[in-house]
Amino acid sequence: MKIVVCFKTLADYPMLTERDWRVDEQHQVDLAWVRQVYNCYDESALELALQLAHDGPDAAACETTALSIDDSRADLFLRHLYAVQYDRAVRIDCGEEVDLRFNPLAVSLLLASYIREIGGQQLVLIGSEGGMGDNRQTGFLVAERLGWPCIREVIDVVPEESRECLCVTSRREGAVLTQTVGLPLVLVIGNVLRSPYLRVPTLKEKLAGKKKQVLVLSPTDLAIAPDNLSGNDRTLVGLFRQRQDRQCVMLAGENAREKAKTLYHQYLAERLKG
Repeated sequence: MKIVVCFKTLADYPMLTERDWRVDEQHQVDLAWVRQVYNCYDESALELALQLAHDGPDAAACETTALSIDDSRADLFLRHLYAVQYDRAVRIDCGEEVDLRFNPLAVSLLLASYIREIGGQQLVLIGSEGGMGDNRQTGFLVAERLGWPCIREVIDVVPEESRECLCVTSRREGAVLTQTVGLPLVLVIGNVLRSPYLRVPTLKEKLAGKKKQVLVLSPTDLAIAPDNLSGNDRTLVGLFRQRQDRQCVMLAGENAREKAKTLYHQYLAERLKG
């Protein structure tokens, strides 16, 4: 079984202060200096694929591929995935000419074209939200382009004795559904039950991962003309920082002692009695 996990790295937005959030004329925010992190749902998908590949009855025949659409900043993460025993690490680089933000149509075309033209995988794992816009459409669009079944909000996957079937557990409107499904298949990963975080490699594994090369592809390598990526059913008209104001009560008092008394008598005394 050949498995591909489509993942995305995101800027660590909490590092941005109000002063750092500056939008230019192209609706871009300078994030070059901001630390990149795994998208949380994609990280769960990456770990789930490793468990599926290594714990199954046919583990020796499984091949895992990590795929990201990004610039060279993603190479650090791809080599890290080599260190945790991914077999292949692939990056699709579209350059600066194509804006993939809020464009699940173009992203799904790139992912599906790689799987169809080069990868040849039978199982696709992708996070339910991508961080930029959280459109929740990319996984479904990939499945539609491939003509494969798609299961959303997947929380667990275990292999069956048959090489062509998986036991998939997903959430459906508050209920939990477990079903045996045949390949090929696209799984949209939600809040997984087992180990939602990616495993940590040893120092020896990290050094070995750094020596491996990341396969870098362009849209041309995937038989995609640049014009095919320009179409988008959405137009970005603005970008702003969402405020998250915390509700609070200001304690009145002339000094810290009086404020501490107010805090104790009004908010803590009754709780401490219990």
